[in-house]
Amino acid sequence: MKAIVKPKPKEDQDWPIGFSIIDKPEPKVTAPGDVIIAVHAGAICGTDVGIYNGKQSLRKEMMKALTDPVTVGHEFSGRIVDAGKDARKHITRLIVQKAKSNRKLKARIRTKTPASLASDKKFAAFLEESFYATAEMHVTCGTCYQCRLGERHVCRNTVIKGVHDDGAWAKYVKVPAENVRLFYDREIPPDIIAFMDALGNATHTVMSASVKGRNVAVLGCGVQGLMAVAIAKYAGAKRIYVTDASSQSVSHDKLVNTRFALAKHYGADACFDVALESERRGMIDRVRSDTDKTGVDAAFEMSGAYKAYDDAARILRMGGTFSLLGLPSGTHQVDFAKNIIFSGITVHGIIGRKVFQTWDQMEELLKAGLAKMLVKTGFVTHQFPLDGYEEAFAAIHSGDAYKVLLKP
Repeated sequence: MKAIVKPKPKEDQDWPIGFSIIDKPEPKVTAPGDVIIAVHAGAICGTDVGIYNGKQSLRKEMMKALTDPVTVGHEFSGRIVDAGKDARKHITRLIVQKAKSNRKLKARIRTKTPASLASDKKFAAFLEESFYATAEMHVTCGTCYQCRLGERHVCRNTVIKGVHDDGAWAKYVKVPAENVRLFYDREIPPDIIAFMDALGNATHTVMSASVKGRNVAVLGCGVQGLMAVAIAKYAGAKRIYVTDASSQSVSHDKLVNTRFALAKHYGADACFDVALESERRGMIDRVRSDTDKTGVDAAFEMSGAYKAYDDAARILRMGGTFSLLGLPSGTHQVDFAKNIIFSGITVHGIIGRKVFQTWDQMEELLKAGLAKMLVKTGFVTHQFPLDGYEEAFAAIHSGDAYKVLLKP
């Protein structure tokens, strides 16, 4: 099968920019818990862009890779085409559980138990025809202290598919059954399912604070920032303030007419280009005016720019929440006494998705109308075949793309 790959970095060698597309063997069921999924679409995220560009922090991560070269990509949707004995049993339990809240599915399986479903000769066809699937691509050990506490998102032995092991930018991907999420009869469009991994990052970030009836700031209006705005609005935020910075590649006018326009459509009350000092000052004045000089209840850092940390310090209320998803480079000096201790704020570092709490939260949001809005507003801006990946990354580098899909 065709697969997009990156070589495992070596200590004494340059790590090339870009990817390659090669023929690799199709994955097979080799363990009882294995699931094979035929990929409908893979999506490109910021981590993939960093791997493409040879980012140093990702070079260090990929030096741990279990395969060489590594099939990249960790966002995807598809259909289950094969499963091991234990995986089959697990999947039937998922179906029976899902039927409790889905009338159509309940009518189809009637009184069948997981065991009777698993033994049904037509089960494989029913599964492939009736369900789309994706997976939590952070594969955790289940035995470390964090996993035993139910904090699998910070498992110290995490293997990330598409970074440490073969991922989804191919015709097929193999995942553990316990990581699979199922969606019946297009309850969520498959092109949206394809980037639920990324949507989960934004959901985890927003849900790390109490947002219903509260004022929040989203710092960074890229793909993650836009999703955070939409999620905050659906979660009941009172006011949403958004910042981003124009640059040589994205002019002020382009920023206003594209990202800021979409952010306002998703629920932002005001957007500010903080590359312009007048707008940075205007942002601070607006927040102070709207909140009786109190500040926002939560600030969500989605940009990975240290200047946004300074902006957060100016607009976050005492006792507020500062949640950080963006990955900055280098180090930054912080006045801990003034900005954290005496301000009494809570700081959250966000990694991945809480398993499976975050998945449940975003599934609820998507069914409540978020999926329809993402489709209606054209959040998926580009689609390419696997061998068109260079065009896909060119669209991202140009600043003209939001979510980009690769289809085998």
